[in-house]
Amino acid sequence: MPCSAFTAHVLCCLCLWGCVAESMRTLPHVEQFDVVRPKRQSIRKVQSDKSPKSHETYPDRLTYKLFFGGKDHLIHLEKNRQLIGHNYSEIYYQDDGLIVSRNPILKDNCYYHGHIQDLEDSSVSVGICSGIRGFVRVKQQVYLIEPLTNHSDGDHALYKHEHLRWKRSNTIYDHEAPVAVPLKSSRWKTKRFHTPRFVELFLVVDNTEYTNYGSNMDIIRARMLEVANHVDKLYRPLNIRVMLVGLEVWTKQDQILVSLISDDTLSRFIEWRKSNLLKRVKHDNAQFVTGIDFLGDTVGLANKFAMCAESSAGVNQDHNQNSLGLASTIAHEMGHNMGMSHDEDHCKCGSYNSICIMTERVGTQFPEQFSDCSLEQLSVFLDNANPSCLLDTPSSSRLYSGSVCGNAFLDPGEQCDCGTAEECENPCCDPVTCRLTEGSQCAHGDCCENCQIKDAESVCRASVNECDVPEYCTGQSEQCPENDFKMNGIPCSSGQGYCYNGQCPTHLQHCQRLWGTGAKKGTDACFSLNTFGKNDSHCGKTKNGYRACKKENMFCGKIFCDGGSEYPITGQKAVLRTLRGHCNVAGDQSEDDVLSMVPTGTKCEHNKVCFDYMCQDLRVYGNNEDCSLQCNGRGVCNHKKQCHCEPGWAPPNCEVRYSELPSGPSKIIGISVAVGIALLVLVLLVLCAVLRYRKRRKAIVSRKTKTPSSGQLSLLYENNSDKKDRPEISQPIFMGTTVTRPCTPLTARLGPPRPAPPAPKKLPSQSQQTIVKQVIKLTPPPVPPVKPSLATGSWSTDRVTGDTVKVVLRPPTIPRR
Repeated sequence: MPCSAFTAHVLCCLCLWGCVAESMRTLPHVEQFDVVRPKRQSIRKVQSDKSPKSHETYPDRLTYKLFFGGKDHLIHLEKNRQLIGHNYSEIYYQDDGLIVSRNPILKDNCYYHGHIQDLEDSSVSVGICSGIRGFVRVKQQVYLIEPLTNHSDGDHALYKHEHLRWKRSNTIYDHEAPVAVPLKSSRWKTKRFHTPRFVELFLVVDNTEYTNYGSNMDIIRARMLEVANHVDKLYRPLNIRVMLVGLEVWTKQDQILVSLISDDTLSRFIEWRKSNLLKRVKHDNAQFVTGIDFLGDTVGLANKFAMCAESSAGVNQDHNQNSLGLASTIAHEMGHNMGMSHDEDHCKCGSYNSICIMTERVGTQFPEQFSDCSLEQLSVFLDNANPSCLLDTPSSSRLYSGSVCGNAFLDPGEQCDCGTAEECENPCCDPVTCRLTEGSQCAHGDCCENCQIKDAESVCRASVNECDVPEYCTGQSEQCPENDFKMNGIPCSSGQGYCYNGQCPTHLQHCQRLWGTGAKKGTDACFSLNTFGKNDSHCGKTKNGYRACKKENMFCGKIFCDGGSEYPITGQKAVLRTLRGHCNVAGDQSEDDVLSMVPTGTKCEHNKVCFDYMCQDLRVYGNNEDCSLQCNGRGVCNHKKQCHCEPGWAPPNCEVRYSELPSGPSKIIGISVAVGIALLVLVLLVLCAVLRYRKRRKAIVSRKTKTPSSGQLSLLYENNSDKKDRPEISQPIFMGTTVTRPCTPLTARLGPPRPAPPAPKKLPSQSQQTIVKQVIKLTPPPVPPVKPSLATGSWSTDRVTGDTVKVVLRPPTIPRR
């Protein structure tokens, strides 16, 4: 009996020790954590999809109960259906070096965004593919969660982000040049970005990163999807969605030399993207992920003002085992691509936090919000740089998940879509049915106010400068008409310049944009240096170096400025000495060297502007004849040589009021089409009548020729003397020809001539496809749809592709203990 009691006691101790050991599992990258077990809650199913999807492994909505902060919390999750583009592709390399491109079947999207119930200032971004992994933010406190088993209902480690272990004890940002005065404002208030924008992101993973994760494509894919989900969550409050359109993994070997020097790696990656990736896959921004340790303390590097340009890219070191570390780095570098600088001491993100995404150093926490300074700089970039690629709204057919109510995209059959029930703040739209609420005429658009369409003549897009024209609502639609500007070549700025795509570019404005408000145009002696064709004085690059400006073009090359800040916004400068003094020029190491050049459209002489680095006549803009004569005195000619009508009048010729059109502008189009069709039918009828007449006349002549003579004269030629006096006129003879030409149908043109549309692209099937060396031809950028802002300085809409400051991201200094 005592033996039995002892045995039972030992077994009990062993069991207790097993439980203790289970709870004492360690994570090498975490200093301390709590073990929690999330409990999935049963919720009433709301069917908001167009078709039932109850069979999905991961439903559209989920709720978990999670204990942290001393109490239980309900976490509501919504599947991130905008995460993956419909044409999402994966590219890898075979052992023989052959490129393989495929469209894999990602059956289960297991990535979610959400919030905590009854906590307004909360945010959640997780993946639940093999357990729950991601972050939960409550006000300023961020918790990280990751599974200790492979099940979402098993044990998980929950810890504060400051308890993560870092690879380095000293990781900071490098220096960054001070920002020019126009980009600063102490009066900035939190800005809401009403226009939705979309970044089509492509990730490239080097061979070291691939090897670090066991050369396992599934693991790499899961990690990159998790990273992209976090990045999308970070940008979502700015009304910017980040959609992953592709992933390339260098499984065989690196396709560029991945240097320990981050600047060299960035330059090579941008060049590879230009010559290789852009030709194969359409995307807006490419981020390079490497597993190597950059020299010094750098973990990221990117160009500023580069979004939508050929150099829209960044390089990122995967410096922490938690995916949020890489996501924060990518979000930071992408922020530089969109014109954001490092936060200064006065920058805040919320009333309680000074550590923001664009912070100068990565601390022992991963920032989750952008600062007020970043919002200001983003606003200036979006207004002035016109990154039109971000306005390319993806339809539901371009989303991997397809059409679904609640995805914030207006899909076919929907009257509105304000997102999920938790996200929707629009009283005009029912988030469950995606239908307008009772009594509502509209839910979205600049011409929609209090759920009603605004009256005609209401301003929906005000004029921002003298080269711009205001747009007015039509009274027929909730959307503001297309953005128009004054005709290119119209004098502006008191004769100092000429309008160009809604701006009035001058040397003075560009100098102030680069160097600050105290800057001015350099001397003629400085601009004469452009005739030498050197590194910092030229009229463009050639394959063999730099093109020397002709004397008449010297004001269209590098721009020289005096005064202003010590450094320009590019962060680099060159000082050239002449006999008459010093000449300052902004340094620009980007491939296209845009920011340090005189902008397109800048006045160089009377009736002449800079175009392609040459001083050319205004006729370079095309026929400068004012089309206002076609506007019936109720409009002006815009930059597209079309009538921009006064409030209440409808295009194309400002003849009819919108109030007289039951169906708005489409009525005019319908009338034009009807008239065109009527004219076509009339022409065809006349043609048929003429052909029939000629055929009958030919038949009559033929019968007269073949009828045998009776010896009697016809009444027509009864008088022989008269016949001799008249000139001999023969019947028409139809002659043959040896020249051949294709038989084309007679057509009537119903509208202005236009090139034939391209053949429709065949959407890839859901089955896996393998394509070797797939090439996609990119289309040219459209007419800039975004107006210039009131901010000081002028941006050239077709040339603002500059890569200016290369900014590096480094984690923080952690004191040794």
